Amino acid sequence: MDAALDKLLSRYLEAANTIAHTSVPGLELPDPSDPRPGDEPHHPDKDPQARAVDELLRRQAGLLVQMHKAAATLKADQCRDDPQTAQAARRLLQRRLDDVASMAMTRFYSCRFDRVPYHWRCLYTDVLILVTHLHALTSLRAHGQLDHGTLDLIVDRLDRALITTGGVGRLGAPWIEKTLTLLEEACIRRDEAEQQSRWTETASTFSDHEPYQRPPLSSDPDRTCPRYRGWTLDMFERYMNDSPDGPKPVVFTDLIDDWPALKQRPWRQPDYLLSRTIGGRRLVPVEVGRSYVDDGWGQELIQFRHFLDKYVRRCSSTESPPHEGAPSEQARGEGQGQGQGRGQVGYLAQHDLFRQIPSLRNDISIPDLCWSAVPPHPTTPSKNQRPVEEPQLNAWFGPAKTITPLHNDGYHGLLVQVVGTKYVRLYPPQAPAECMRPRPAENGVDMSNTSELDVGVLEGWDEPPAAMSAATVAGMKRRLDGVAYRECVLSPGDALVIPIGWWHYVRSLSVSFSVSFWWN
Repeated sequence: MDAALDKLLSRYLEAANTIAHTSVPGLELPDPSDPRPGDEPHHPDKDPQARAVDELLRRQAGLLVQMHKAAATLKADQCRDDPQTAQAARRLLQRRLDDVASMAMTRFYSCRFDRVPYHWRCLYTDVLILVTHLHALTSLRAHGQLDHGTLDLIVDRLDRALITTGGVGRLGAPWIEKTLTLLEEACIRRDEAEQQSRWTETASTFSDHEPYQRPPLSSDPDRTCPRYRGWTLDMFERYMNDSPDGPKPVVFTDLIDDWPALKQRPWRQPDYLLSRTIGGRRLVPVEVGRSYVDDGWGQELIQFRHFLDKYVRRCSSTESPPHEGAPSEQARGEGQGQGQGRGQVGYLAQHDLFRQIPSLRNDISIPDLCWSAVPPHPTTPSKNQRPVEEPQLNAWFGPAKTITPLHNDGYHGLLVQVVGTKYVRLYPPQAPAECMRPRPAENGVDMSNTSELDVGVLEGWDEPPAAMSAATVAGMKRRLDGVAYRECVLSPGDALVIPIGWWHYVRSLSVSFSVSFWWN
């Protein structure tokens, strides 16, 4: 058996032992001799169902440990025989694990996501780990390797745990991340040199075609973001802090010249991205719809390769055909929804992809200016966020015509373009509220950092919603016409500084992959 698979099985056995012999945090029996000062002792009976589910899960973990050890003692010829009793035991164990997963998941539907009790999130993570252990063990016994269906399932469940709960549990997110790394080592059997030979200039790349109208940039130099290179950190800090009106957006063209994502490990090549996502099996959260403020907007959790085929590659006539196993035209929803018969828009937006997939994080680095001393919000101190220990990273990946509506952030931002082109328009924080029209709260959620104005509609690039009259559009545009703005088009290698409080609207002109950094 492959050495990486041996490591994988040993890792799973240790994990099952841990789950079998420890309680989920928060469900331990209290120690009456050691009460917590000033706090009411925790009583597991406050959530008796959670404690019962935890005990059920621990029993299943113990059975899985026994099954694992029994399989390890069998000879190779015995592995091919699968007695009915063993089959029945595995089916029963699978049902029990499915029951626990179902009970834990109901908690995610019964209350707001951020209010799901910690111990239920732990239970959901731990049961998904045991489910993948059982399937890995079954596949390796039957075939001596992880078949494609089993590999799909294991990656799916482990990613669901990472994305849904953050990986909290008895083992934690690092255990899941390391296990996924081992899976990659076990199943992508080629060394770096062989991979590098595929990532050549002749390999398939995302099209840089801009299928929709590129907004014309103003000839007024006061409206165009200036472009610089060669600045030191001291120069940047003086620029950010010395202006009495606060800093303005600028573009730097040399901040990421050394990023492997541009050249050595190019994100513009689909094959490279697939190789870093276990053949495209990693799950990603995708926003479906033109904008998160539009009616009908939603989200789905899908494999990265299906995201490419369903939402990204279909936009390019120069792309190679979808890989074997990709959804059919009908299954991909072509000709349905928005986009005048081109299917719905899908956007991998504001997702911490680099924490989820560390191998992609290794292709980039945090620019030095993201560690600089920067000023607070220039007009509204209440908009300042708590200081962050390190810059926050997010990925933004999708086809042409994906947009981020006009909004502002409580951090200074750096938007870095790695693949394709994007148009950005920015309005200053001093712009009057009656012009910017902050949105009211929706379902108890503060939406005041997002504008009711749709720049694409006001400029005639997009069709207005059915409920928006021409007179309403004209009135919005008239009020906004008097507000000065800045704009730019970002190309690969460009980095746009968005000072805190600046309203900004972002529009992909082609297939686009960007990285954002927030810091304060």
